[in-house]
Amino acid sequence: MSPREASGSPLFAHQQRPYWFVGAAFGGKDDQTERFIRDHVWETNKDKAIEQVKSVQPGDRIAIKATYTRKNDVPFECNGNAVSVMAIKATGTVLANPGKGRLEVDWRACEPAREWYFYTYPETVWKILPGEDWEKDALIAFAFEDREQDIDAFRNQSKRFDTYGDKKRFGWIPFYMAMADRLLAYRDRREELLQGIRAIAEGKDYVTVLQDRNADGSSVPLTDICPFTTMALFNRGLKDENRVQLARELAAFLGVEEDVPESFEAVPTVNNQSTWFFAYADKRGPGDIEALWEVFARAIAYYANVRDASEEDRRAFCEAYDAAARVNGVGWNLSIGLYWIRPWLYPPLDSGTRRYLANANVPESLGDAFVQQDSCNAAGYLALTDVLQDRMATSAFPAHSLPMLVCAAGRCQPYTIQDI
Repeated sequence: MSPREASGSPLFAHQQRPYWFVGAAFGGKDDQTERFIRDHVWETNKDKAIEQVKSVQPGDRIAIKATYTRKNDVPFECNGNAVSVMAIKATGTVLANPGKGRLEVDWRACEPAREWYFYTYPETVWKILPGEDWEKDALIAFAFEDREQDIDAFRNQSKRFDTYGDKKRFGWIPFYMAMADRLLAYRDRREELLQGIRAIAEGKDYVTVLQDRNADGSSVPLTDICPFTTMALFNRGLKDENRVQLARELAAFLGVEEDVPESFEAVPTVNNQSTWFFAYADKRGPGDIEALWEVFARAIAYYANVRDASEEDRRAFCEAYDAAARVNGVGWNLSIGLYWIRPWLYPPLDSGTRRYLANANVPESLGDAFVQQDSCNAAGYLALTDVLQDRMATSAFPAHSLPMLVCAAGRCQPYTIQDI
């Protein structure tokens, strides 16, 4: 199955003409749908709309729409928020455009009207071009090909998630991001952080990661820690109840106010035997842990300004990433840690996800090459990040956010990174 087929994207790529979504009222607020269908016409007396429909041509597809908002009786949990709705009341094919805001149309009524959510437009005329982005293509397929709307794909986008997102499945996202923000304040308070972690670990036989090893092989208490290793305490191969308990206690220590997640779906975990993002003291460089804190801070800063990031912003991130990538023991874990702290932007590159990307419409230089490597440098990682953001905006790509991409890669339950 091709990525296009797998994504359910519309099969109208051959049509380059626009699709038209038009209002149901004429000369006021009364719904004229019944008359339009009966008389095989659509018309408007609004000057702006008259000008817009001058470019409509015979053969163009057209739909009558009505837009409104609703809080109740929607087929998903809207978290008490009003949802934008657009009803498709009829679809048709334009037969002629005699001008002056009047079209002759072969209509087919939608009985009952079909409701579309989130991506709506209230003005009288809405011109949609196919192939511009996945949301437009999905609307065209819904209206003209009777496809179902993938509501989860819309509500779980970063731009809608805080308001409409599925908190039961992906409530970990705001929690992890808040955890990262609070952790950043401990960059220069690491002994205090370690003391808090030791208190949390007390009496828990499943927390055994606080002992370091000297060159002579002796075991000594860990005296420094990085933020990724801190988050790895509850992102490794543990029972969910233990993960939740650790996450709750660490959140309480840090002052995180977001709800502890109910689910860890699409959250990659590190191996229990390789929880640290750095090596034991006998193989650890003097600046290794600081390098991990630096890339942690740079990644959060870059995410906050990614839309307007300058070359200097990218350079600063790349320098921090490359320094952290050289830390003994980090490997592909670095990309996993970045995904934990900002999952809307940074892709996790465990072996399974790398193999998936190599077959998911990603350029060969940014997909297949990663499968065989032990790690990637900052330039390659940022290039992949840019490509994925662009590709996820298209209909042909099988996911439209990184958490959904992780799910599409077959990782819909918590999983352990292999072959790091």
